[in-house]
Amino acid sequence: MSFGTATKQRDAPEVPGNLPAGDMAALGILILFIMFVVSVPKHNLAAVIAYGSFPLFLITAAGIPLRPIVKRLLGLSPFVLFMAAGNLYFDRHPFSTAGSLTITGGMVSGSVIIAKTFVTLGAMHAYSLCMPFHRFGSALRSFGVPEVFVTQLQLVYRYSSLLVREARSLRKARDLRSFGGRGNDLFNTAQLIGSLLLRTASRAERIYLAMCARGFRNSLSLEQRTPFTATDAVAVTTALICFTAVKLLFAA
Repeated sequence: MSFGTATKQRDAPEVPGNLPAGDMAALGILILFIMFVVSVPKHNLAAVIAYGSFPLFLITAAGIPLRPIVKRLLGLSPFVLFMAAGNLYFDRHPFSTAGSLTITGGMVSGSVIIAKTFVTLGAMHAYSLCMPFHRFGSALRSFGVPEVFVTQLQLVYRYSSLLVREARSLRKARDLRSFGGRGNDLFNTAQLIGSLLLRTASRAERIYLAMCARGFRNSLSLEQRTPFTATDAVAVTTALICFTAVKLLFAA
C-alpha cells in the first residue's frame, strides 16, 4: 500500500457528509464565515447567535452527529471560560437590567467571546468531518499556499499518532520508575519533554529517509488542482450575501 493510499484511507470522513460546493469554494466560505463572526462587535450577542445557525444548518444537512462536535467543544470549554472571565472584572459598567439583576458590559462581552469561539470551532469541526485531510491540503494549494507548508501540515497530521504513542510510552516508563509521585515534579517533566523532542527528531529523520528511498520529492500531492467552477462561484456569492445580510440585520 502506497503512502497516498494509506493517507486517503486514514483521512476518510467519520460521517457520510458532502459539501454543497467544491473543496476550494468550501474553504473560502469557511474563511469568510470566520471573518464575519470575528468582526461582530463585543456586545452584539444576537448577531453571533444568528451566525450560529449556519454551522447548525451544515450539520443537519450533511447528517453529521452532534455528539463528537459537542464533546470537542466541551473539552475546550474550561479554556474558553477562563479567557472570557477577565471581562467580568475589567468591564463592570451597567449594560442593561433584567428586573433586579444588573447586567454589566463584561457579562455581555464575555458571553460574546464564548459564543464566537463555539460557533467558529463548531463550523471548523463540521467542515473537517465533511472533507478528508488530503482534500483540505489540495484546497490550500489551490489558494496558493506554499507547498512546503502544506506538506509539513499533512505530515504532522499523518504522524501525530506516533508522537502521542511515544509520549504515552515515556510517561508510562516514568510512572513505573517513580514511587509516591516523586517523578512528577517540574525538573523530571522537563527532562521527559527533552527526551520526547530527541526521539521525535530521530524518528522524523528515519521516516524522511524511508520516504526518499520510496520516491518522495518534497510533495505529497499528485492530484490535479480542481478548477473553480460556476457552481462554486454561485455558492461563494450566496454565502457572502447571507453573511452580509446577517451583519446588516443585527447591526448594533
